Formats: sequence, structure tokens, C-alpha cells
Amino acid sequence: MNVDEVWTGESAGARAARVLLSPLSLLYGGVVGTRNALYTRGLLRTHAAPIPVVSIGNVTVGGTGKTPFSAYIVHELASAGHRPAVVMRGYGDDERHLHARLNPGVIVITGADRVAGIRAAVSAGADVVVLDDGFQHRRASRDLDVVLVSAESWSSKLRLLPAGPLREPLSSLERADVVVVTRKSATSDEAHAVMGAIQAAYPEVMVAIAALQPDALMQYAGGETIALEELRGSRILAVAGIGDPDSFFTQLRQLGAEVTELRFRDHYDYTAADATRIAAASHGHKYAVTTEKDAVKLARVWPAEGRKLWYLSQAVRLTEGYSLVASALANLFKRATSIAE
Repeated sequence: MNVDEVWTGESAGARAARVLLSPLSLLYGGVVGTRNALYTRGLLRTHAAPIPVVSIGNVTVGGTGKTPFSAYIVHELASAGHRPAVVMRGYGDDERHLHARLNPGVIVITGADRVAGIRAAVSAGADVVVLDDGFQHRRASRDLDVVLVSAESWSSKLRLLPAGPLREPLSSLERADVVVVTRKSATSDEAHAVMGAIQAAYPEVMVAIAALQPDALMQYAGGETIALEELRGSRILAVAGIGDPDSFFTQLRQLGAEVTELRFRDHYDYTAADATRIAAASHGHKYAVTTEKDAVKLARVWPAEGRKLWYLSQAVRLTEGYSLVASALANLFKRATSIAE
């Protein structure tokens, strides 16, 4: 039984596992609640920055699209004439390289200390910082808190770690300035249902919807592009080591592909032996396809004699609430100007 089955499964074993883990969830919840209360009351210090800071985060473990949405916000800020920097925890150099691919030339600072990361971004010439996965890092002050919620995995019955995927109680959404419901394989109606549930529970919070939609099939090394129509009826080997692999596989099936799934744990660090095994398994398939996040890591160790490695690029599109997100970003700099004056 894997961790996702423990968290959301309905089998007798999954339910029993959640019951056994519940005392640890209560202990974890007590620690999280105490820490948040200390920050809210000012007993733990937050460190202000000399430039605006936007935090992109979530309340669950993985799978909401933080990296592509952070890259989308960086692109919006750069298009408006600003010089944004991404500050993130980072897992090796892979996510740094991914942000550099998504927004060439962007400043990317990695490290566990987000306050130090923001200072480094300022020194590097940034005029605004985007914290990738910053919601729980309250030591770093922020001017705009954006929290992502996955339409595919939304449930009001989710439990705290380790009995469930919640890093904080859902009530923590009250701290957000904007909640963005992300959808990959979920329908528009399903996303709107989640949006309505959040608006009903937290009426003071602005809510938007962002679609993370397949854009093209791209070769990582050579930049060759194939139209998505080519996937229809094709047998493909799909490789994923991300927080929400099911949505990736479902997207491919929705495009008409016949999918053989190959799953790895989230943030998996592929070895040369893994890549050789994947390349061998791809024989008998028209394409070997992975996510862009996985492609960054797999490309390092992909065998030279192996067939081409493709990834499914994703385009972020705000289908609801574009104006409120744009206004929130613009207001960052209006506030900064008024403070300076």
C-alpha cells in the first residue's frame, strides 16, 4: 500500500492505517497550530524585505502546480517591466534549471533560509521576489500570499500529516490573499465546484481558477516539437516522479494516447541505471514521455543510444480571476511606492 492509498483510499487497510496514524496527526497539528499562533501574535519574528515578496504555496504535500504557476507569475512580472527573482528551497539544482528553462535569464536563488535567499535576490538586482513553496515559511514576510488548491485532490475530509496530505489545516486558507484552484485533468465544472466550496467556507478570500493544460510534446535535448494530435492512438511509455502523477497520466489519456505508466516517488533523483531501464522499457512504444520537471533530471543520465526523450509541456491559463490576480500584482508596487514616499 503506497502513501496515496493510505491518505485517500477506502479499503479496510487504508482506513485502519489512518486510524493508527491519527495520534501522530494530532501531535503534528498541535505543533503547527502553536507555531502559527506564535507568528500571528508576533512572538516569532518575521523579516521584512526592501522589495515586494509574492509567496506561492499550498496546504498539501505536492501536486498543485506550484512550480509552473510560480513561473507564470514570474513571466507576468517580467512582462510588466520588473526584474523578478525566484527564491526556493530547491532539491539539488534541478528546480533551479527548470525555472531557468521556463523563464530564461530569471534570477533563481535556492536554499533552506528564505530570508537569506531574499537578501541574495536583492543583492543580485531583483525588484520583486517570488517564493516558490513559501506559505509555511512565515519567517520571511510577504506582501501577497497566493495558495494553490488542486481540483483533482480537493476534499474537506483530508487529514493532517502523516494520516493525510495536509501540511496545515484547511482553515489556514484564511491567511491567503488569493486562493487559486488549479486543474490538470479535472473538468471546468469540478474546478468551479471547488471554487464555490472555498468561497462559502472563506468568504474574505479571493478565489481564482488556473488551468494547467498540455501545450505540446517537446524533445528535451533538441527542442523538436510535436503537435498533441500525434498522441491520439499512439502507445506511449509515460514516466512520472511528481506529487500528482495521476493527473499527468490522465492528461495523456485525454489526448487519446494508450498509456503504459511508470511511477517514481516525488522528487525522485534518477540514476543512469534508471534511465537505461526506462529507455529499454520504451521499446514497443511510439514515444517515451515524461513531465518537464522529470525531464530536467532524466536528461542528465539518458543513454546516448536511447530513443528520444519527450516531455509534455504545460501552459498556465487563468480561466477565472485573471483581473484580480493582475490587480494584486500591480498593487504590490503601488504599496512599495507609497511606503517609499
